[in-house]
Amino acid sequence: MPPPHPSHRWRRRLPSLAAIALAMLAAHAGAQEVVVLGGMHTNPPVPGEDDRSSAYAYGYQQNFAEHWYGTYTYLNEGHLGGHHRDGHSLQLWWRYLMLDRRLALSVGAGPYLSFDTTDPQPDGGHVNQHDVSLLASAAATWYVGGAWLLQARFNRTLFASGFQSNTLLLGVGYQLDRGDRPGPFLAPPTAYEAIAPNELDVMLGGSIINSFEHDTAFAGAVEYRRRLWRYVDATVTYLDEGSSAVLRRAGVATQGWITGTFLQNHLTLGVGLGPYYATSLINRGPDPDPSPSRWAGLLTLSASYRFNDHWAARLSWYRAMTGYNRDADVFVTGVGYRF
Repeated sequence: MPPPHPSHRWRRRLPSLAAIALAMLAAHAGAQEVVVLGGMHTNPPVPGEDDRSSAYAYGYQQNFAEHWYGTYTYLNEGHLGGHHRDGHSLQLWWRYLMLDRRLALSVGAGPYLSFDTTDPQPDGGHVNQHDVSLLASAAATWYVGGAWLLQARFNRTLFASGFQSNTLLLGVGYQLDRGDRPGPFLAPPTAYEAIAPNELDVMLGGSIINSFEHDTAFAGAVEYRRRLWRYVDATVTYLDEGSSAVLRRAGVATQGWITGTFLQNHLTLGVGLGPYYATSLINRGPDPDPSPSRWAGLLTLSASYRFNDHWAARLSWYRAMTGYNRDADVFVTGVGYRF
């Protein structure tokens, strides 16, 4: 029996990854930190002139206990050796605190859902390879004072297939909650202010096909969001990815969300996941699939800032995950009305 195609493997594994996300993010005791990191590869997979690439990451850290915390991380491994790979990871960490809790030395590991644009062809063709592997990390975090922190992080990806990589990153972070003493902060859940449960967003931006040509197009979205419980939302979205040289796609998606509120309930951060059905689909360009499926997955990161009881600004990043090598990133921003 031939080995399963990568697109079939990630479809089977994605529900398990989503379940882990729900379990980690729903554990709301403790406090939160956000980090932004930049750096480089230390072992490019294929020697060559184009294998010196930068890397970057951003993440969310959730404290569970004095020595335990969890993270969500988006890692972009850069462009090297015929590979443009990035991905999303959930990790569980253990840390040792020293120097009056100002220095934390940590190790963590967890699943890494990766997206690799690879196999460049002379005619511009490519493959969008999806996989789930392990991301193992070590970090040193220095709490410099106030709400700010500095972090150095080393990541090692461990794939059953595909190339392994090391990335070394340095960056800055901010504590969304903090206490009177230095270091990571542990506290009961913050007070929750009931807000209007419905939200209608209108957003505009652009789409980028995950290829070596990076075809772009104008894009837009209209989204209805309903708060189901304190940390759980659901959305129905009409997403128009526009028309590029290789793709014309628009459709409807439904997603379940884990969301958190911060800064006196003005800021929300969330991650959503669900099916995406293309009501309009024209697949063209080099090496097109003659009968692409209209079904895909949609993974979304979103942030909003509430100005008053009804109006908010929202920024969203949609990642369309296909089985016919037409993955795309859609970045949109706009205004939302809550009622």
